[in-house]
This record gives sequence, structure tokens and C-alpha cells, in this order.
Amino acid sequence: MSRLLLNTLVAASILATGTPLSAQQPLPEPRVPVSNPYASVADLFGCLRGKGTMASAHRGGPAPGYPENAMETVAHTLAAQPVLFESDIRRSHDGVLLLMHDETLDRTTTGTGPVSDHDWSSLQTLFLVDNEGNATDFRIPRFGDAIAWTKGRALMLAEVKDSSALPQVVREIQQAEAQPHVMLLVNSLEDAARVHELDPAITMTLAVEELEALDAYAEAGIDLTRVIAWNGIGKRDRETWHAIHDRGLTLAYGTLWYIDTTIINLELEGIYAELAEDGVDLMATDRPIEATEEIASVRPIVPALRQCNAVPSGTAR
Repeated sequence: MSRLLLNTLVAASILATGTPLSAQQPLPEPRVPVSNPYASVADLFGCLRGKGTMASAHRGGPAPGYPENAMETVAHTLAAQPVLFESDIRRSHDGVLLLMHDETLDRTTTGTGPVSDHDWSSLQTLFLVDNEGNATDFRIPRFGDAIAWTKGRALMLAEVKDSSALPQVVREIQQAEAQPHVMLLVNSLEDAARVHELDPAITMTLAVEELEALDAYAEAGIDLTRVIAWNGIGKRDRETWHAIHDRGLTLAYGTLWYIDTTIINLELEGIYAELAEDGVDLMATDRPIEATEEIASVRPIVPALRQCNAVPSGTAR
């Protein structure tokens, strides 16, 4: 069967059934499936702290032929290394939560215009475009499908782009009982307090550029045991990192864009391992596979996951 005919038949099937492509075709299974035995993501990272460093795949770990925020891309990354994957949530005109970073469709899909102007039925007809601008066979995933697939396979961090969608996001996590494998990234104290009020079991990644931010979160009534402290990108503030650990929190730090690009351009080695040795527990990166391989020399994640009963005991390193 020709590729053109196959694509035509698949597209026709999607239009007829309303089922996303990722739900019709089985995705590859993770190299190391992660199943959190604790009540929240923060609890698992509390166990992992000091044992291993996990990479966070920015927007799922896009690569040539694998667009950002596609479940096929997530599965491709997880088939190589056990990582947490980061994604972004937006909402269609008719209220469907979906994975999409940009406010508009133009850069990452074959469509145009604001995401919020399109009903889900229209969005299903589009194809995702990779970072090189090439259209793929992959479709926009629904948030609900992503959290369902992730259960028993991986950990997911979802950034909520639209604050008004927070109650619906929390509701879908609750309905799926996904608090052990899905956490949220929110961008204001008000949004953090709202999520905590709706469901205090949901782990949140919150900005902690200065330690005073932790005091502000606590004063707002947020349980800090459900917080992962995001210390930003670029500067290695070891003093703050130690203080975050002293408060009993997990430290997240990013090598996105600047550091990752510099590592590639200058052919540097050892940076990810150095950061892990400095105490970074969760490392957000555009190079999750390479970072995980390098981190394994100093703070490998699979043995740590095994110690925390989050992977089968016989899983290879």
C-alpha cells in the first residue's frame, strides 16, 4: 500500500471515528516503565532526592520527524531513556484540553490561527509539524489521552497556559486518579493557590528564584511538600540549591536553549553530570536522552527508581 493511500485512509478513519491517531496505533513502550507507588509525584521525588537525577524532556523531546507535544514523540523519547516529559496545555473553542505550546497553530501544525478559535473536530484534521518545518503523520493529542497513556509508564509535567482552564485541568487529573504521575507547572502565586485549593494532592513545579518565594507560597496556604522548586535556567546558584534541599524540597533546574546549545556548539562534555553532582534533582533539557546518558555516570536514575519501588526490580540500568 502506498504511503499516500495509507495516510488518506488513516485521515478518513479519524474523521469518521473522532479518535486521535495515537489511540488507533500502538505506541512503543518505554525502555524503563515508571509506576509511582506514592500518592503524588512530589513524594516520589522526595525518595529519589540524593539518589538519582532525572531529566525532563522539554515538550516531549522533539527531534527530526518527531514534533513537540506529540505522544509519538514522547514514546520515542521514553523508548530510549526513562525521563519525565514536559508538555503544554491549551483549550479548543469547544472546551477540549489538548497539548500545544503556542497560542496559534501556525508553527507546529498544518493549520493557522489561534488554537482557541477552532473546535476539536477541526483540530483533529490537522497534522503536527516538526521543528524543521516538516509535516508529520501525527495529530494533536488530548490532555486526557496523554495522562491515560502515561499511567504506569512515565511521569508527566503539564504547563497550564490558560489560567481559566485550571479547574478543568484539575478535574481531568482527578477523574483519571493521575496525581501519582501528573504534576502541573503554573506561573503565578494566584494560580498555585487555586490549584492547591482544588486538589492539595497535585504536585506543582513553582518558581523559586529566591528563597523568599517559598515563604510566600507557604503564607498562601500551599503545602510545600507538594512543591518542586524550579530555580530557573543558566545561573548555578549552589547556595540557594543547598537551601532548597535543606527545606526538604526537590530542586529543578533547566539547561534549555542556552546551556544545551552551548554544549552542542562547543562539543562540551560533563556539564549534565556536574549539575547532577551539584544537587539538581530534575533537569529540564532539550537533550533528555544525551543528558540521561551522561548523568548515569554520577547519579543514575534507574537504580534510584528501583530503590523507590517505581520500576520492576529486574529492570536493567
